[in-house]
Amino acid sequence: MSYLVFLERLEAVDDVASAGVRFQIMRGNQPAFNLSEGEGSLIAFCYFMAKLDSLDNSGKELIVYIDDPISSLDSNHVFFVYSVIEQLLCAPVRKADGTEAYRYKQLFVSTHNLDFLKYLKRLSGPGKQVQHFIVERHGDSPSRLSLMPDYLKKYVTEFNYLFHQIYRCSIQVQQGDNHDHFFSFGNNLRKFFEAYLYFKYPHGTGRDTATERVMRFFAGDEMAGKIATRLSNELSHLEESLDRGMSPIDIPEIQKIAAHVLEKIKAADPDQYESLMASIGVPT
Repeated sequence: MSYLVFLERLEAVDDVASAGVRFQIMRGNQPAFNLSEGEGSLIAFCYFMAKLDSLDNSGKELIVYIDDPISSLDSNHVFFVYSVIEQLLCAPVRKADGTEAYRYKQLFVSTHNLDFLKYLKRLSGPGKQVQHFIVERHGDSPSRLSLMPDYLKKYVTEFNYLFHQIYRCSIQVQQGDNHDHFFSFGNNLRKFFEAYLYFKYPHGTGRDTATERVMRFFAGDEMAGKIATRLSNELSHLEESLDRGMSPIDIPEIQKIAAHVLEKIKAADPDQYESLMASIGVPT
């Protein structure tokens, strides 16, 4: 079975000295030399996966560790490496009795690439008992393993995070709740509108495109559009509104506009609304 989709390939050749077989890296019809670091890493990874697949592992509780398989690779290979791990190692195997089994008991994958981390969150696994850790080093002290921060563990993209913060502002405040997300509402709303409305309305006149898109989003409710624009501008800037920085924020007003934003998304595109809610773990 071949796992490589680029010019290099592994070819088995007879090794007279050992009376066995060795592998020769070929580029086209010629032996390949002076491989780049990325090429070497990818060939080693594919060989490991092929070797793992060829062993008789039936009945064994495998513990597999894959250390940064995309090291020195360009972004084009990130999804390829993820796909190989999912297809050849993580995807469940259907047994004769119709039940599913997994090829491993525990799997550890390390990476420094945030795009690859995004894909790793999709890997299949027994019981989906997934833990995320981060290796930290402070100064000259030894590295230590700690729980991954929520902003990396919970959210696939910043877009999901921004939507979650708006949702948090839309729900009723309970006694003892932390109110930090209300103070960052202006920035979060502005950035969310910039991403969401750009893809919804990519064409603009160029005069004040951001405001134009917000007003188009709130079509039929001009007052809500103006309030949303004012909040996203005033609460994300203080340089011309120093007096506002000396006053407490208006939580009820923020709650109303946050809830209204969610209602507009739900009315305009229910499927996307449900998907956004699911991405932050909130049932609809």
